[in-house]
Amino acid sequence: RTLLIAGSEKYPGAACLAIKGALSSGAGFVSAILPDVVAKSIWQLEPEVVIKEKLKSDLNGNSILFDALKNVDLSSYNSIVIGPGIGLNKNDWEKSKDYFIDFKGLLILDADALNRISESNLGSKFFLERKNQTWITPHNREFERLFPQINCDLRVELAIKAAKEFNISILLKGANSIIANNEKAWQLFGTDAETARAGLGDLLSGFVGGSSAIDLASCEFIKTESFAKYVLLHSFAASKCKKGSNASLIGDQLSKLVRKIKSRQMS
Repeated sequence: RTLLIAGSEKYPGAACLAIKGALSSGAGFVSAILPDVVAKSIWQLEPEVVIKEKLKSDLNGNSILFDALKNVDLSSYNSIVIGPGIGLNKNDWEKSKDYFIDFKGLLILDADALNRISESNLGSKFFLERKNQTWITPHNREFERLFPQINCDLRVELAIKAAKEFNISILLKGANSIIANNEKAWQLFGTDAETARAGLGDLLSGFVGGSSAIDLASCEFIKTESFAKYVLLHSFAASKCKKGSNASLIGDQLSKLVRKIKSRQMS
C-alpha cells in the first residue's frame, strides 16, 4: 500500500507520471492525494488509483497539503511519496510537517518536498526529527540547498556524509547516480544520456514508492540496497525502451520489465 502526494495546478503532469511509476511496480494498492485538475480525469487513464483527498491551491498554483492530510489515515500505508510537482509553500509545510515526522512507514521525499524542507525553519534537521526510515532523491542543486554545510570533492563522499549525518538513504541524481546510506554507496554507470529528460524523476519516485511498499508488506525494514535496485531497474528500462525516451513510454517499458522479472521468479 503506497500513497502518492503529488502535482499542483502548475505541474499536473508530475502527478500523472508518479502514478504511472507506482502502477508499473505492481503494487497491490496505490492511493493518491492530487490536485483537483488531475483527480477529475485520472480515472480515465489509471482507473486503479484510489483518490483519498484533493489538494487545494494557493494563489500561485502551488498545492496546499495540510487540509487534505487532516482527513487521511497515514498509518495504513507502507510507504508515502511526497513532492513531485507540488510547488513551493513554506507556510503550508510548517503546518504539515508533523504528519510526516510522525509517519512510521517509509517516507520518500522528492523534488518540491525537498525544496520546501530546505526553505523551512527546521531545514535538514527535519530528517533528525523522524525516527523511521526516510529516503530522499535530490539532484545536485536540491542537495546543495538541503545541505549547504556539507562539502566534499567527490559526489560519492557527499552522499555518504549526508546519509550518515542525518540517518537517511540518499539517491543523488546525475549522469552516474549515487545511492548511499551511512555505511556504503552504489553508483550507476553506463546509463543512457538520451533519457536525461524532465519527468523521469517523477516516474522514478512513484516506482520507488510502489516497489518499496511491496517489499515492506513482508518485512518491517527495507535495506538501501533495495533502493539501489529500484533505481537500476528504472535506468535499465530507460535504456531498453525502443519506442522513445519520454517518461510515459519508459513507464510502459518499466511495467513490462517488472512483469518479466516476476514471471521468471514464478517459473
